[in-house]
Amino acid sequence: MHIPARFTLRQLRTNPGFAIAAVATLAIGIGASTAIFSLVNSILLRPLPFPDPARLVHAAPLVLPPGSRDLKAAREDDISWPDFFDWRAQSRSFDSLAAFHLDSATMLNGSSAAAQLRIAIVSANFFHVLGIPPALGRTFAPSEELSGPNVIVLSHAAWQSQFHGDPAVIGAHCNFDGRDYTVISVMPADFAFPLEPLAPAAWVTPAFDAVGNGGHPSTEQRGWSQLSVIGRLRSTATMPSAQAELTAIQARLAARYPESDSTTVAAVVSPELDFIVGNTRPALRVLMAAVLALLLIACANVAGLLLARGEGRRSELAVRSALGATRTRIVRQLLSESLVLSALGGAAGVLLAWALLALAPILLPPNLPRVDHIAIDRGVLAFAVAASLLTGLIFGILPARRLSRVDPARFLRDGRSGASGRGRHRLHSSLVVAETALSLVLLIVAGLFMRSFLRVISVDPGFHPDHLLTFSLGVSPQRYSPEKKAHLYDRILTRIESLPGVHSATAGFPLPLSGGNMSLNFRIQGEPVPAGSEPDAHMSYVEPNFLSTLGIQLLRGRGFTPADNTPDSKPVALVNEAFVRNYLSARDPIGKAILPGAPSDTGPWYTIVGIAQNVHRTDLSQPDYPEIYLPYGANPVGPASFVLRVAGDPEAYAHAVTSVIASIDPDLPVYRINPYPALIGRTVAQPRFQAVLIGAFAVVAFLLAAVSLYAVLSYTVTQRAFEIGLRIAVGASRSEVLRMILARGLSLAAIGLALGLISSFMLTRFLAHMLFSVQPFDAITFVAAATLLLAVSALASLAPAWLASRIDPIGTLRNQ
Repeated sequence: MHIPARFTLRQLRTNPGFAIAAVATLAIGIGASTAIFSLVNSILLRPLPFPDPARLVHAAPLVLPPGSRDLKAAREDDISWPDFFDWRAQSRSFDSLAAFHLDSATMLNGSSAAAQLRIAIVSANFFHVLGIPPALGRTFAPSEELSGPNVIVLSHAAWQSQFHGDPAVIGAHCNFDGRDYTVISVMPADFAFPLEPLAPAAWVTPAFDAVGNGGHPSTEQRGWSQLSVIGRLRSTATMPSAQAELTAIQARLAARYPESDSTTVAAVVSPELDFIVGNTRPALRVLMAAVLALLLIACANVAGLLLARGEGRRSELAVRSALGATRTRIVRQLLSESLVLSALGGAAGVLLAWALLALAPILLPPNLPRVDHIAIDRGVLAFAVAASLLTGLIFGILPARRLSRVDPARFLRDGRSGASGRGRHRLHSSLVVAETALSLVLLIVAGLFMRSFLRVISVDPGFHPDHLLTFSLGVSPQRYSPEKKAHLYDRILTRIESLPGVHSATAGFPLPLSGGNMSLNFRIQGEPVPAGSEPDAHMSYVEPNFLSTLGIQLLRGRGFTPADNTPDSKPVALVNEAFVRNYLSARDPIGKAILPGAPSDTGPWYTIVGIAQNVHRTDLSQPDYPEIYLPYGANPVGPASFVLRVAGDPEAYAHAVTSVIASIDPDLPVYRINPYPALIGRTVAQPRFQAVLIGAFAVVAFLLAAVSLYAVLSYTVTQRAFEIGLRIAVGASRSEVLRMILARGLSLAAIGLALGLISSFMLTRFLAHMLFSVQPFDAITFVAAATLLLAVSALASLAPAWLASRIDPIGTLRNQ
C-alpha cells in the first residue's frame, strides 16, 4: 500500500528538532561530497572538450640520467623542433602530431595600451589535431609554419580586450615583440589550449622561434628541448603501437645525432587527459575518500537519531501492528520518512555545495588544471540525487528493520518490546563505534597532511622574502637588442633605487620560487666526460647585487661586480653549495673553470669566483640542486624579473614602479607585480589546500561522532532510568552511577579508537608519496589524534553521566 507523502511529512513535523538536526547533518555530508565530486568531475572525469577526445594522446621523449642506460630510470622530457619534425614525418600511427610551447610577448595594436600576453607557439597543424575550427577566419597553412608572412590566431578574450570585438578584425595588423602580424582568425569563446591556469591569448607558428639566437634559431637546434607534443591516434592504432613506433624513431635520432640526443633513446605515449591532470589525481582521490567517510559518518549519525526517535514510537508502531499493519508496511513507512529526510538533506546539500564552489577561486590552488568550468552540472546533480537516495537507504534500513520487529502483544501487555536491554542498545553502540573509528582515520590523515604542510612552510628558502617586491617587464627583442636591453635594465634599476624607501633593486632570470626554471649541461675544465653524460645544473642570470638584495649569503669568494656585468667582461660565475658538494667536493672550487651549455665547445669558459648559499629554485619541498649564477649584463638571454627590497609594505611601491617604467618607455608593459611572499604562497598552495580541506572534514566528523556518543548515552540514561533509580535506592552512590555511565561512553570510544588505529595503520602507508618530511606512521600524529578524540568523547560522556547521577530514585520508582 502506498504511504502518502503528507503523512510522512506530518510525522516529521511532530518533532521539528529531530528533523532539523537530521537534515542539517545530511546537508553537511551531501554538500561536502557534492562539492568535492564536482571538483573531481571537472578535473578527472570530464572528457577533454575536443572531438573524439579518447584518441588525443601526449607523446614525449624519455631521457636517461647521465651515465645510465637503464630505461627504468628514464624521465619524460620535452622535445626540440628538429626532433619533432622528424617524429611527425616518420610516424604512421597518428592522423597528425602537433607541438607547442608557451611564451609571452608584448602586443601593440595602436588602439590599446601595450599589453604583455601569454602566447602559444604551435605547429601549423595544431588546430587540426584538436579538431576545433575558428569562430572567424582560418587556421594556419603548412606554408606559414617556418616562413612567409607572420600570422596570428587570437583567442576570443584577446579579440575582445585588444580589438574590442571588432568583427572586421580578420586582416588587421598588430605588433608582437616588434614584429608585424596579420590576424587570420579568432577562436571560439570556450576554446583554450594548452589548458594552463593562464590561457593563451594568441597562437603563432614556429616562425616566431625561427629568428634570433645569434643566427642559431631554436627551430634548428636539437638541444633546445622545450616542446610538448599532442597527437591524434589513427583509428587503427593503439597507444602501445604508437609508443613502439616513436621509440624506434627516437633511437634512430639518438644514433644519428649523439651530440644532442644520445641520452634520449625512447618515447612514451599516454592519454592527453592523464598528462594534463598530472600529479593532482592522488590528491583528489584522497579528498574524495575523506568526504565519503564524512558522508558515512553523517549517515551513522542520522541512523542513531532515527533509532532514538523510533524507541519513543514503539507504542505507536505496536498499535499499528495490532490493527493489521504488516511488517513490510511498517518498514516502508519508516523508509519513506528516511528518504524524505535524505531528499531534504540533499536539497540543502546542493545549496551548501553551490556556496562552497563560489569560494573555489579563494580555496583552490592556482595551478590546479581544468578548474575554470567547475559547476553543478547535470552529472554533479545526478551524483547529489544518487547520494541522497543511497544515504536515505543506508541510514534508514537498519532502524526500519529493527523497529518493525516489535511484538505488539507483548508490548501492549507490559510496555516493553521483548528484547533485552543489551539487545536494544547494541545497534546504537555499533554506530557510535563506527563513527569514532572513521573520525579517527580522518583526524590522523588530516594531522599527517597538516604536519607535512607545516614542515614545508618551515623550510628555509635560502633568502629573505620579506619586504621584497617583484615585477616583470615585456621587453621586445626586436625593439631591444641584448646590449640595449642590458642598458635599459641599468637605467631602470638606477631610477628605482633612487625612490624613497627602496634599499636596493636588482634583476635576475629566473627568480627563486617564481615557477620558472632553466637547466643546462656543463663541463668542468680538465675533467672530460663521455658525450651525453655531462652533468647538469640550474642556471640563473643575475645582476651584481642580486645576492645582497634577496639576502642570499655568500659563503666564500666574492660576488659579481659591475666590472663583471658587460659583454666584454672576463667570464666569471658563482656556484651554490650543492654544486660544490656534488662536483667539486675534493678540490678548491674557487678558480675552477666551467663550460655551461656542454657539449658545445663554442661558449667561453667561466671562472668560479664565489660560492653562494643554496636557494630553493622551484619548490620548497624539493632537495637542494646544483646551481650556476652568471652575470646578466654579460648574458642578457632571458626576460629578467626585477626585485626591490623596500621599507614597509612592498605593495605600496607598485604605483611608483609603474610610473618609473612609463617615464622611461610607455610601451613597456609591467606585469606580475607582487610581494615576494605571494610567489612563495603559490608554491605551497596545494599542500595547504589538502591540509585545510581534510582538516575541516575531520573536525566536522569528530564533532558528529561526539554528538552521536552524547545522544546514545542520553538515550541510555532515559531508557535505564528505572534501573538507575533502583541502584541508588538500594545503596549505590551517585559517584558510582557517574562512573558507570562514563565507563560505558569511554568503552565505546576505546573500541572505536582501536578500530580507527588499525584502519589508519593499514591506509596511511598509501599517503607516503604525498607527505614531506613526515612518515605515514608518524607516532606524534597518531597519539595526538587518538588523545583528542578520547578527550572529546569523555566530554560528550560526562553530561549524560552527570544527569544519571542526579536521578531522583523515589520519583523514578513511583512513576514506573
